[in-house]
Amino acid sequence: MKFSDLMHLSADDAGNILIDDLVVELPNTPLDVIEQFYADHGRNYGFQEQYADIDISNLKWTLVRLSYSEIAEASIFSNFKDWSDTCTLKSRRVAPENDWSLIGHNKSTVQHWEENRTWVRPPIMLITNNNYHLVEGHSRFGCLKGLVLSGIISPQKNHQIWLAKIESKIA
Repeated sequence: MKFSDLMHLSADDAGNILIDDLVVELPNTPLDVIEQFYADHGRNYGFQEQYADIDISNLKWTLVRLSYSEIAEASIFSNFKDWSDTCTLKSRRVAPENDWSLIGHNKSTVQHWEENRTWVRPPIMLITNNNYHLVEGHSRFGCLKGLVLSGIISPQKNHQIWLAKIESKIA
C-alpha cells in the first residue's frame, strides 16, 4: 500500500482516516504511528505531496532513542519549517524567564517537559541515505531544539522517536 492509497480509505467528519481500517490495512504498524501519521495526516495535501509514492505497507517502524545531536539536522518539509521554527523561538524564552509555560502547550505537556526534559509522545521520522527527515512532531521537535539551544536540555540527552528506513527519496 502506498501513502497515496490512504486517500481511498474511510474517514470521519474531521477528515481523519478511521483507525480500525488502518489497523486492518497495516497490521504490522505500531498504533502510535497509525494515529499520528496515517490517521491524522493521510488526507493532508502537504503529507500527500511528500509521501504519496512511499510504500507504507513495507515500512518497519522501530522505537529508538536518539540524542538531539543525532537528529539536529533532520530535514523538515518547507511548508512545516516555519511552524517548527516558531516553536523553537517560544521554547528558547524558557531559560531567561525561568517560565516553562512559555513553551505554549497545555499544562500537562509543559509539566512533562519540565519534569522529564523530553516530549510526551515520540515524533515520527524517516531515514534515507543516512539522513533523518521529520514526518510528524514539528512542534515537539521545535520545542526540543529551543530548549537545547537555550542550554536547558543537553544535546546528548536521548529521546524516543518512531523511525523507519526508506529507500526512495523524500519529496
